Amino acid sequence: MTLCWHAPEPAAFHDPYVDFSWMLRQRRQPPVGSDVYQPIFVRLVGADDPVSARKQRQRLRRLVETPADPLLMEPFELSVLRRRCHRRDPDAGLPDEYPVYRALGTPDDAFADLFEVLDDGTPVALDPSSVDFDAAEDLQPESARPRDGKGQPIVAVIDDGIGFLNARFCKARRSGRGSILRTRFEAIWLQALERAGPGDRSACLGEILERRQINALLRREGLNETGEYTALNARLARADARRSTDFGTSHGTHVLDLAAGSEPDDSDDPARDWPLLGVQLPPQAIADTSGTKFESYLVDAVRWVLRRAEAMDPRAPVIINLSLGMLAGPKDGTRFAEYQVAREARFWEQVKGQPVRVVWSFGNDYRKRLVAGLSYPAAEARRDTAQSIEWRVQPGDLTESYVEIRAAPGQPLEALEIGVTTPAGLASGLSALEPGEIRNLTQGDLVVARIYHVPEHRLDPETLQRNFYLLALAPTASLDLEPLVPSGAWQLAFRYDGCAALDLELQVQRDDSLVGYRAGARQSYFESAEGYGWNQEFFDYTQLGPDCAIKYAGSHSALATALTRQVFHVGAVRNDAQDDRLPPSDYCGEGAAWSVPGPTVSTIADRSFLRGGVQGCGTLSGSTRFLNGTSAAAGRLSRALALSSKVLVADATTPHLADFDTRLISLCPVPEAARARLGSHVVIT
Repeated sequence: MTLCWHAPEPAAFHDPYVDFSWMLRQRRQPPVGSDVYQPIFVRLVGADDPVSARKQRQRLRRLVETPADPLLMEPFELSVLRRRCHRRDPDAGLPDEYPVYRALGTPDDAFADLFEVLDDGTPVALDPSSVDFDAAEDLQPESARPRDGKGQPIVAVIDDGIGFLNARFCKARRSGRGSILRTRFEAIWLQALERAGPGDRSACLGEILERRQINALLRREGLNETGEYTALNARLARADARRSTDFGTSHGTHVLDLAAGSEPDDSDDPARDWPLLGVQLPPQAIADTSGTKFESYLVDAVRWVLRRAEAMDPRAPVIINLSLGMLAGPKDGTRFAEYQVAREARFWEQVKGQPVRVVWSFGNDYRKRLVAGLSYPAAEARRDTAQSIEWRVQPGDLTESYVEIRAAPGQPLEALEIGVTTPAGLASGLSALEPGEIRNLTQGDLVVARIYHVPEHRLDPETLQRNFYLLALAPTASLDLEPLVPSGAWQLAFRYDGCAALDLELQVQRDDSLVGYRAGARQSYFESAEGYGWNQEFFDYTQLGPDCAIKYAGSHSALATALTRQVFHVGAVRNDAQDDRLPPSDYCGEGAAWSVPGPTVSTIADRSFLRGGVQGCGTLSGSTRFLNGTSAAAGRLSRALALSSKVLVADATTPHLADFDTRLISLCPVPEAARARLGSHVVIT
């Protein structure tokens, strides 16, 4: 069947990633049943005073508790809403913002007088097999008593595969029978794809294990950690999902060990007394490295962590480690996940007075050729303004591929025309799209590629998501009978007729397969003849030339750009002890003039040029592994903040460096030339 480009046409979509991936999913694996819901995040309208706010909350509560209504909530979030419906609001001062599930097909304006939709996520089919989620309903269960003002920092990790039975997360207590292990976890939320809750009036995300339940597992005679994880995973995760704790190495276990692991009987290690919280994200969300599937789960996780931490000790500092990311995005703090996480932390400090620090990894895509730039200087009149770049899409890719095209801040896209040519030479022709329009490439009557012009979207009076273009491609290979796009060199062409200067920032979205996952993704990348100079560090021909459109700048995570006092972005350092220097690890991303200048700080994540990684524990007690990447760096920074917890304050106006107790932590200044990748200092514990 031949391919055919179509003229621009208007379309209704909010998130183009969700729109395109959901369209393709309907061809290969339509959801089972009619209970298909879309996660949305909403802000109540007309909640300007306590009385009207309570009325709006009560109305939302009635809607989500009514059997025939198209709205649902996750049980823990519903308990938050119920508490806020009382005359005395325990969260007075916090924004009226909630994650909700809306039946697919519900019009966007169906509840316009109740809430505005800030973001939406990938639709889900509710599994009808319900389980008992009573523990999720209680904000402060009996096991979560305030800790007598000890003020120990609460360390939380939100990640994939958390070995919560590992002895590194326990504390040894002596008894008449010898030493007994007791968990330091107050609770862990093992998220899984949504199931219908009791009475089919909630969307339940996995299972919450309380401290008493984890201790009951630890007390079992002849404890088989592998068997316990296997049983839990079989109950929660579908057969096609990777069950990370079934394996000897799991990312979340290693990161948490770097952040807060301790030998259970080492009374000299302060980490042994730090209480822990964990959220293990659904494996299907982690498998999609574009990041678009984990955003809603991530925001839910942060909100749960903050409320559980308050129940544990409302004065204790909370350190949340987020070693997750995506490559392409606005990179100005307005991508919904980082915007909302920063907002939750900021308002929590202001209203509750509890210190919160969020630690994001800065990204590992420095050398992957995923960022490019094209420039049009200011001119009174233009001639022959066509520019182009090659986007190489690999064969055997079972997932979608994406490129974002954005203007530098303050620059318009109105006079820009875009064209795309397939590897076989089928050209779309140059054309401009109005915001909200799309152009389709079809095979027969099925869409296999699409150009989106995504309109601007205001998140709050001060925060605007700018408009941009997105090019989306179907897979180049499939295990199902579905139309595919050809692999090879896709040409992206641009023509600009405006007089003002225009700097285009092009970003290929991350699209690879994590170790052990079976997503079948293969990373696409930009190609340029000027990108193969001699690289003196790696002794190969991979150096980008000075005139190359491909850039190192801007190769950092799109979730590590919120410039909020509560948030740290962490780069990775290589410990070249033989040279007495601390250079950036070769994968560590780089800031850009159009985004953030660089990470906040960095920590050591590699032992040397030849020996990557830093040591941490494997999934099972007694095992060790080496992990590198800015994920490892983020874990180490989380430990540095926890060690410095006595100097952490809520709503601080001091610089980020004031959060480190220099009696316990060393701060090594970074040379100016390396700050775009390492930040101002290397933090050494």
